[in-house]
Amino acid sequence: MSTLDEIEEEAKATAEKMVMNMMQRPGQLEKVEQYKKRITHKKASIEAQLKSAVQGKLDGVSVGLKQLQECLDDVQQISLIMDELEEHFKSVPPLVASLQAVREEDSRHSQYVTAMDSLKHIFTVPESVAKTKQWIGEGKLLHAHQCLTDLENSRDDLLYELHRLPNQSSHDKIMLKAYFEDVEMVSNLLEKQIKLILARTLNTVRKEPTVIVTALRIIEREEKKDQMALQQQNQSGFMPPGRPKNWRSKAFEVLECAVAQRIEGTRVDEREDNKLWLIRYLELTRQLILEDLRVVKTLCVPCFPPHYDIVNKYVNMYHTCLSSSLQDLVQNGLEGNEYVTLLSWILNTYPGHELMSSEELNIDVTTLPPLLSEESMLRLEKEYLQKMESNYMEWMEKTLESERAEWGGERAPDVEPHTNAFHTHAPVIIFQMIDQNLQVTETISKDITFKALLLSIDQVTRYGNMYREGVIQFKNSHFADRSRVAYFTHHMITIVNNSEQMARLAQQTQARHWPPGRHDPPAEAKFDAMLATFQKLRDEAAQFLLEEAFLDLEVHFDDLFTPKWLSSSIPVDTICVTLEDYFQDYNHLREKNFEYVINEAQNLVYKKYITAMLSKKMTFKNVEEAQQAANKIVKEANQIRAFFRRIAPEGVNVDWPFEVIKMLAEVLRCQDIEMLSLDLHGVLDKCPDVSEEQLTRLLALRGDVPRAHVRDTVAHVLATRQPPRAPSHPSLFKQITFSDRLLSHFAL
Repeated sequence: MSTLDEIEEEAKATAEKMVMNMMQRPGQLEKVEQYKKRITHKKASIEAQLKSAVQGKLDGVSVGLKQLQECLDDVQQISLIMDELEEHFKSVPPLVASLQAVREEDSRHSQYVTAMDSLKHIFTVPESVAKTKQWIGEGKLLHAHQCLTDLENSRDDLLYELHRLPNQSSHDKIMLKAYFEDVEMVSNLLEKQIKLILARTLNTVRKEPTVIVTALRIIEREEKKDQMALQQQNQSGFMPPGRPKNWRSKAFEVLECAVAQRIEGTRVDEREDNKLWLIRYLELTRQLILEDLRVVKTLCVPCFPPHYDIVNKYVNMYHTCLSSSLQDLVQNGLEGNEYVTLLSWILNTYPGHELMSSEELNIDVTTLPPLLSEESMLRLEKEYLQKMESNYMEWMEKTLESERAEWGGERAPDVEPHTNAFHTHAPVIIFQMIDQNLQVTETISKDITFKALLLSIDQVTRYGNMYREGVIQFKNSHFADRSRVAYFTHHMITIVNNSEQMARLAQQTQARHWPPGRHDPPAEAKFDAMLATFQKLRDEAAQFLLEEAFLDLEVHFDDLFTPKWLSSSIPVDTICVTLEDYFQDYNHLREKNFEYVINEAQNLVYKKYITAMLSKKMTFKNVEEAQQAANKIVKEANQIRAFFRRIAPEGVNVDWPFEVIKMLAEVLRCQDIEMLSLDLHGVLDKCPDVSEEQLTRLLALRGDVPRAHVRDTVAHVLATRQPPRAPSHPSLFKQITFSDRLLSHFAL
C-alpha cells in the first residue's frame, strides 16, 4: 500500500507541475476546458490500454496452466509404461540361455555356407589361375582382377577360419598356402602388367586412355582391400598373405622412374662429341617437360582420380628428377660458357615463359624447392666468376706483353684516322671483352652482372698497375740509353692516349651496365680507384714525355741569367725551336691530352726560367743593368708566350705564367728601392705560394740594394701581407727549391 500511496503522491505532484506550466499566462485560463477534455481523452485511452494488457496476461496464464496439466498427465502415463517394461525385461535373461543352441546352429550354418562357396573356387583354382593368366595376356585386366579377387577371397576366408579355431594347426596353414601359391604368382603378374602400363602413361594416354583408367581402377580396388585388411588385423589380428600390396605408392614410384628415364634420355651428346652438348641437352629437356606437362594437364587429369592430384604430382616428379640430373652435371664439372648456359637456364628459362610460366602450363615454381640448392648456385657463380677472372688475367697479361714488344720495335705506332692520334687497339679490345662478358651475364641475372662488373673493374685496375710498372721500366731503360729506342716519344704518346681512352671506356661501360639508382659506396670506390689509376698513369706518361724534351733543354736553361745571356737570345730561341720540334710529335696526342701537355710544358718552362732567375748566377750592379735585364726578361716571356699561343688550341690559357714573369721583371725595373715593397706585395697577391727565400733571392739580383734593406723589405712585406686567397692557377713557386739558403747569408 505504501508503494501505491507513493505513486499516487508522485502523480499528483506531476499533475500539479503540469497545471502550473499550462496556467502561467492569463490568456491560458480561457483554454481550461480544452485542457480538461484533452486530459480526459488521454486518461480514457490509457485505461483502455491497461485493461487490454491485463486481459492479455490473464489469457496467457490460463493457457500455461492448461499445458502444465497436460504435461503432468503425460508424465504419469510414461511412468506406468516404464514400470511395465521393467517387468518385461525380467523375463529376458532366461531366454538367452534357451537360445544358445540356436546361436551355435546359426554359426555352423554360416560356416557351411562359406565352405560351400569356397569349395567352388577351391576345386577350380588351377582353372581360374590359367584363365586369369590368359586374360592378363589378352589385356582384359578387369576380368583378370575379378577372377584374382575371387581366388584371394577364397584363400583368405579359409585362412581366417583356421585363424579363428582355438587350436590352430600350422600344418593346415602351410598346406592351404601351398595350394594357393599360384594366386600370389598371378597377383605379381598383374602387378607387373599394371606397372608396365603406367610406365608408358604419357604415351598410352594419347591413344588409349581407357587402358590407364582400367589400371587405376584396379589399383584403387586394391587400396580399398588393403584398408579392409588393416581394419581386420586391428580387430582380429589376422592379416591375409601379401597384404598390404600398396599398389598406389608403387604406381607413383613407377611414374617417377619413367620421368627420370625420359629426362635422362634427352642427354644425347657428351662434351667430347659436341661442344654445344649442354645447350642441346637443356633445350631437349625444356621441350620434353613442356610437352609432357601439357599432356598431363589436358589428358591425364580426366583419367586419374582427383585425390591423386596428378598435375602437381607430375610437376614435383619432373622437378625432382631434373634437379638430380642437374646436380650430377654440376658435380661432373663445367667448362667455359657452360656456366652461363646452366645458370641462365635455371634462373630464367625454367621459371620463365618458355617453360613453367608458359600459357599452356602456368605453373608457379615459387611453391617448389630450388632446382639447385643455394649453396650449389653460389658455388656455380663463384666458379664462373673465378674462370672469368682467370681469363681476364691471362688475356691482359698477354696484352701487356704485346704492348711492351711494340715499345721496343722498329716501327712507329698506328695512327687513328679521324683524330690523327697514335694508339693501339688494346683499350678497345679489353673493354669489348668486358662488355661481351657483361652482356652474357645479363642473360643470367642482374646480381651476377653487377658482381662481374666489379670483377672487371678490379681486373682493369690490376692491368693499369701492371701497365704503369711496364711504362716506368720502359722510361728508365730509355733514359739509361736514349739510343736504344728509336720511337720512345711516339710510344709514350700512345701510352698517354691509351690511358685516357681506358678511363673514358670505363665510364661508358659503367653507364651501360651500372644498375640504375643503385648506391653502393664500396663499389663506387672501386670504380673511382680504377679511374684514378689511369688518370695518374696518363699524367705520369705525359711527364715522361716532357722529361725527355727537357733533358735536351737543360743545357739551354743553364745558360739563362749568365753574363753572356744579356747580350744573346740563343738560349730562349733554342728552347722554343726544340719545343716546337717535339710538339710536332705531340700533335698525335688526343685533344684533351694535348691541352694537358701544353699546360704542363709551359708551367715547366716558366718554373725552370724562374729557377734560373733566382739561382743567383749573376747580380745586376746598378739600376741600368737591372732595367736592361727586366726588358730582356719581358721580351723572352713574350717570345715564349707567343710560341705557346701559336701551338695551343683555342681556349687554352697561356697568359697567366707570362703575367707572373712580368711582375718579377717589374721588381728588377723599379728605380726607387723604397718602392720595392709595393712590387713585392703585387707578387705575393698574384702568387701566394712564393716563399721568403724566393723573395730574398729576387731582391738579391739587385746589386744596388743593400743586404740589410733586402732583409727588412722582405720581412715587412711578409708581415703586412693580406690573408692569401684560394689560388685560381697552378703553383709555380711551390716546387722551386735551392740547395743553399741565401737568406742565411743575408741574416749575417
